[in-house]
Amino acid sequence: MTKPLYVLNHEDENYVIQYHVTDGAKLEFLKSQWKRFKCYDPALSQTYEVLCRPTNPNLEVTVDRYLPPGAPAGPYRVEIFVPAKFSTSKRVIFTITYKVNYNDSGVQEEYNYAMVDMSELSDVWHPLGEFYLDPSLGREIGKVRQYDLSIEDPPALAAYGPVRWVPLFSPPSKVSRFDAPVGSQEERNAPFPTGRLMFGKYPIWVGQWYDANPFLSWYTYGYHTGADLNLPGGTEADRGKEIYSIGDGVVTFAGRAGSWGNLIVISHPEAKVTLPNGDRRKQAVFSRYGHVDNRIFVRVGQRVKRGQPIGSIGLAANAVSGSHLHFDICYTDLLAKRPAHWPNLDVIRALRWQASQTESRSYLIARMKIKQEVINNYLDPFLFLRENH
Repeated sequence: MTKPLYVLNHEDENYVIQYHVTDGAKLEFLKSQWKRFKCYDPALSQTYEVLCRPTNPNLEVTVDRYLPPGAPAGPYRVEIFVPAKFSTSKRVIFTITYKVNYNDSGVQEEYNYAMVDMSELSDVWHPLGEFYLDPSLGREIGKVRQYDLSIEDPPALAAYGPVRWVPLFSPPSKVSRFDAPVGSQEERNAPFPTGRLMFGKYPIWVGQWYDANPFLSWYTYGYHTGADLNLPGGTEADRGKEIYSIGDGVVTFAGRAGSWGNLIVISHPEAKVTLPNGDRRKQAVFSRYGHVDNRIFVRVGQRVKRGQPIGSIGLAANAVSGSHLHFDICYTDLLAKRPAHWPNLDVIRALRWQASQTESRSYLIARMKIKQEVINNYLDPFLFLRENH
């Protein structure tokens, strides 16, 4: 198991604030704009003190988080923690330094840009990208810089929270490949994801298949445990399309399951898993396929291969439209015991009656408990497939 490296708060020596002004009065004004607040990370069960400030039409403040000393060379996924509070900016700019060049004029950094819509995120770790980093080349390697610059009118709020570097290297061993549960064979064999967006917002997984309701989205039924995969072209564009097992495994459930309609669950003996706290290991996982039509091609106890057709896309129970595939990944044995599990549905229904009290303490605590249950059992299926494809 490889553990991530963290810069958790502004008191860390690897957390550096820089002001790009010369006027003394302006400098004091910029310093006065910082606000501090506490937020809870359900993935690590930890509370942080986080800084936030308004966005700025002029570049006047940057915050650097440096990769902690002693990190080995190798591939890393760089992630930021975005709190639910005081994160309303839709255009927060980051750069991640992955290479440095030394010449007569000094150090020149090569970096990637990332732009994050913080308003869409809530108490989650969000990836900025994956990079090969060799810290022996200089302290700047792996540096994450966040900018106050954003053309938003009126100014929005941006949080300057924790950063972590998740190592993606481990001792070499053969691990089964996993593919998307939809698309043609050629599309499923292609690189995952495609790198394209549907409607300028939703990542396209394979072909034209996109996720209309990503992991941990808050919607009618609470925090989403996985992905809702759709094709463009209307609510019935994907009805009847074949569903495929994402990897080798054994069917543990196949049949009717209440409001799900038909459901299939498959146990996979080993996959690369990044736990919510950033630790990585190889372990068994369960894949779940919801809203399958009556054409189920597998039975309980049957061994299946990666890419084997297991059913077709249908509807939730009692629905007359809105065909799609609900797909999620469980890293505990929860789905072996409760294949139709959905987190705290009774509590979610009660919360819907409190819509006018969305900022009350009881409401926020209840929502946090629901999110905790999802995080304690499910993985982001998009990141899982990207890591295992």
